[in-house]
Order: sequence, then C-alpha cells, then structure tokens
Amino acid sequence: MLLPSAVWSQLSQVTFDSLGLKVIKITHADSVVGFNDATRKYQSLIGAVGIEHDGVIMTCDSAHFYQDKNMVEAFSNVHISKANGANAMGDYIRYTGDNNTAFMRGAVQIIDGKNTLQTEELTYNIKTKIGKYANGGNLQNNETTITSQVGTYNGFTEQAYFVNDVIVTNPKYNITSKELTYNSKTEIVKFLSESEIVTENSTIHTKSGTYNSKTSNAVFTSRTTVENEDQKIEGDYITYEDKSGSAFAKGKVIVTDIKNNSIVYSDTAKYNKQTGNGSAIGHVYIVRENGKNTLVAHQVDYNKKNGYAKAVSNVVLEDTTEHTKLLAGVVEFNENSKFLLATKKPKLITVNNTDTMYLRADTILTMREKDRTELKQIEIGEDKKSKEKLVAYNLLYADSTYRSDDDSTTPKLILAFPLVRMFSDSMQVVCDSLSYSSLDSMFRFYQAPILWSKNEQAVADTIFGKTVNNKLSEANLKLNAFLISKTGYDGYFDQVNGNFIDAFFENNQIKEVYVNQNARSIYYAKDEQQAYIGLNQCEASSMNVYFKVGELDHIVMHENPKGEFKPIDKIQESDRFLDNFKLWTERKPKNKEDILEN
Repeated sequence: MLLPSAVWSQLSQVTFDSLGLKVIKITHADSVVGFNDATRKYQSLIGAVGIEHDGVIMTCDSAHFYQDKNMVEAFSNVHISKANGANAMGDYIRYTGDNNTAFMRGAVQIIDGKNTLQTEELTYNIKTKIGKYANGGNLQNNETTITSQVGTYNGFTEQAYFVNDVIVTNPKYNITSKELTYNSKTEIVKFLSESEIVTENSTIHTKSGTYNSKTSNAVFTSRTTVENEDQKIEGDYITYEDKSGSAFAKGKVIVTDIKNNSIVYSDTAKYNKQTGNGSAIGHVYIVRENGKNTLVAHQVDYNKKNGYAKAVSNVVLEDTTEHTKLLAGVVEFNENSKFLLATKKPKLITVNNTDTMYLRADTILTMREKDRTELKQIEIGEDKKSKEKLVAYNLLYADSTYRSDDDSTTPKLILAFPLVRMFSDSMQVVCDSLSYSSLDSMFRFYQAPILWSKNEQAVADTIFGKTVNNKLSEANLKLNAFLISKTGYDGYFDQVNGNFIDAFFENNQIKEVYVNQNARSIYYAKDEQQAYIGLNQCEASSMNVYFKVGELDHIVMHENPKGEFKPIDKIQESDRFLDNFKLWTERKPKNKEDILEN
C-alpha cells in the first residue's frame, strides 16, 4: 500500500536503532510502496531515490528498503558518494548499513581521486574504502591500467592486490604476473609470484621483489633474470635501474654478454650500461662461446664502453680454441686491442695431445703480433705511500679504433718477465724474460737463459727455441753459447761451445748441432762395442756435431781444425771440461708442480 505522509515523515527521522547503529535514511522518492506479508517486508522506492547513511549519499532510479535489516537494494543508475571520499557506481547495489558494505553488480566503477576501479561484481566497504572483486576487473591510475581475475583495492592506502592473469599496461612498461600488489600513490609494484616486466630497455623475469615505475628502479629478492639487447643478468637477488642500465646481482650470478657471446658466473656482479663499468666477485666463471674460452676468478671488473676488464684472485682463463689455460692472481684485458696483462703469480698452460707446456713468470702479456711496436708504458698516477709513479700499458686502454675483423687469424705474441720458468716433456727453461710469436712458433729467451732438453743443457746470452706441437725442434744459442750432453758415465759430459750454436731435435732427441765462430768441443769416443775408449778435444772456426739416438756420434770441423785424442786411462781432471763449464741442475724445473705450486 502507499504509505501516508505521517509514516513517511516518521521513517525519515529515524537515526539510530536499539543497538546504537546508524540506520539508513530515505531522503526522497517520487513514490513509496510498502510490502509486509509472509514473503516480503520492505518499502519499494521509485523515482529519483535519495538515501543517506553515516555520511554516505546514494541516488538511484529505484530501491528496496529493508528497514528491519538496515539494508537497501538500489537499482539502475546507482551512485554512491561520500564527502571527500570515493564515488561508486553500478547497475545494482545492495548496501548494508550495519557494516557499511555494498555489494555491487553491473558496470561497477569506484572513482577515488586519480584511481578508477572497474569490474562487473564488487564487494565494497564505504567506511574502510576496501573493494574486492573475484570475476575480473581493472584499476586505472593515470597512464597505468591493471587487469586481473581477482583483486582488492584499499582507497585509504591506495594499495591494491591482484591475482590470476594480472596484466599491467603503461606507455613505459608492461607487466604480466600471477600475483602482485600495486600502490597508486607511490606507483610501486610488488611481485608475489611469477612475473614478466617488459620496458623499452629490458625484459625482466622474477617471482618476488619491487619495481618503482616512477624511477624505473627495481629490487628483486628471488631468482631473477634481467635482459636487454646487450646483456642478460641472472641472480638470486638483483637491484636494477632501467634508465642507467645499472644493476647489482648476488647469489649464483650469471651474466651473459649477448653481443660478444660470453657468459660470467659469479657470487656477485655489478654493471652500468651507460659507463660500461662492471664487476663480478666470488668464484667468478666466464665462458666465451664463440672464442670458446672460459675465465674463472674471485672478482672481475669490466668496462664494456672502453673494452677494459680486470679479473682478480685465483683467475683461470681457458681458451679451448688455442688450447691454453691462464692462471693468475690478477688478469686485465682490453677487448678492443685484445691485449691481456696477467700478474700475481701468473701461469700459462698450453695443452697438446703429445705434450703440455707450463710457463710462469711475475708478469705475462698476450697481444696481437701487429701491435708489438705500439706497446708502451704510460703513467697513471702516483702511489700515495711510496710516492712512486704508477705505470700501466697503453693497450689496456685502447679505444674502438683498435678493433679488427681479422682478430681470429691475427698472429699472437706472448711476453713473460721476469723470473721465467718453463716445463714440458721436451724442454725446460729458466730465464729473465721471453717472447713467443705464433707467426713463427719461436720462443725467444733473454738474459742468462738456461734450456734443458732430455740429456742436454744449453746456455747463452740469448736462446731462440722453435717448437712444433709443443715439442722442441730447433734451438739457436746466440753469443757465449755452451751445450752440454750427458754420456753413459756419471760426471762425464760431451760439450761444445762457441759464439753461436744451432741445435736441431727430432722426436725429443738432439740430432745435429752447428757451431759457428770459435767452435770448441769435448766428446768421448766409443769402439765398435760402444765402450768408451777416450776423449776427443777439437777446435775450429766452425763445426758440425752429429748425434745418434741422442748421443754424440762424430764431428766435422771447418777452417783451421785442431784435435787431440786422449785414451780413457790418460784423461786428467782438467781435460774433462771446457772453460766456463757449469751444470745448473738445481735451477732446472723438475715437473709441472714446480711451475704450478710455487
């Protein structure tokens, strides 16, 4: 029936119920029809309906008012507003005054400042400003839109929670996720499950962490991958600044250089895309796939912009193409010039199927043969304590003009100094410094070198050694040359000396020697039964010395030859040695451990 005006006036004046809860007040309706029977007990409000409750104003086309339940159902063009608060709109709203909760359905919108929440079904608390949807919805904030199947929005904190098929779109980035939170005020995204962030500069995969869309800075606290056009960084914990390209990672870090096809494994790593600077620390392991080499170190610093890299502490650099392995405390490298500097007990291992060569020195350099004349030392500052000038090599700081397309085939040069020690099955060497060029496969040993090869010891001012498959094939002794060979008797040695000696080897055994200028020799002669019968002392301008099965067989002398034979029982102690004879056995590297362990 139609309520009389007296009843209408009474309803509109009710403010509190018996429990002290604020009750819903009807402020206007074009008409009111009341129902009070077994199935229905409400007032039907029709036309320009106005409702108030606890500071909330609701308007709609029609409504059902359940006074006993302090609840109203609003239909068509429903609008809820609160002073200095959010606005809610929908096709249908069921509002309960006792808990200030509205269930909304049909083209639902919550407009809260710059935030707009849209869905088809929503439970929304007017007092707490918390809205929840479970059948798909989206939140818009300025240029950012977030859609998901399930969501919760808090209007006071502007914090929103989204789960299932979450998609965040923004002109600067896009995110897909299973679960995340977003704060409209701070514009910070917090990831709670598998997520992908795509920006102009990078693609990120993570399961947990935060991303500040204002600053493009991020902190990821689970296994995360950050990838751009140049690099991919993976770690258990990563901080990342998208604009600068600066990143820090720790925990089983993997840094992949996409352009140069190399991979770095480490405990921690830093990188700045703008400056090109980077570092990796703690059990660093680098693999270069195209060049097929690897680097292991405790710490690696690198600058991609100028091509400079530095590896520190227990460095291992392995090149499977060149069959080499470099061990050192510190390795510095320039990608542009291909110049490498190894210090702090560096050791170079060259592997071959038939022989392996081990080299150590205080410093080892590798470079392109064509840059030999370009190498210079430069001053880079002063030591604060000693006031001594600090020097470095110019090729460590070479710019991109040093790059060359033919680097893979360019002959390589190795320099080592001082206190050089070398060991292989066919050759052992100590000297002050050496160089090796792949152009002629020649070692050059400088400053009082001593070379041993099986039964031979060679000394000279300078020695050149040519190798084939790591085996000694030729030795050139230059100035004050002295070659000693063991005989079958302990303490008795075949000897030759002169200004220059060229020795030739075959299958690790000496085969022929040519002595030029002031040639002298002592060798022990044998009879047909290979028993030693005496000592030959020879002098000539030059001579050829021939060996059989590693033992001296005979000598051919040229120009002004002189010779004397002494029977074995007539040999005096003074006859047994040429001038300046000396064995250096105590300095000879005995095995690979002599090189690797010291």
